Amino acid sequence: MTHMFAKLLEWLLTVLPFFFGLAFLAPLSVQVMESFGVEALGGVDMWTVSLIIFGVWGGIASWTGRWI
Repeated sequence: MTHMFAKLLEWLLTVLPFFFGLAFLAPLSVQVMESFGVEALGGVDMWTVSLIIFGVWGGIASWTGRWI
């Protein structure tokens, strides 16, 4: 049981940057863009653009272990 919990915790810490990108960075970028009056980018809603950009960036950070 302890081994399973340790594996689950290890997996959670591995994918944490992905969830950080989706749950914090994407909404933050939407709010910043709204403050500058940007509602869409190329006809696509800013939520969609932000979720794609920061989901991919968080996924890469989870995979490589680095944000930069």
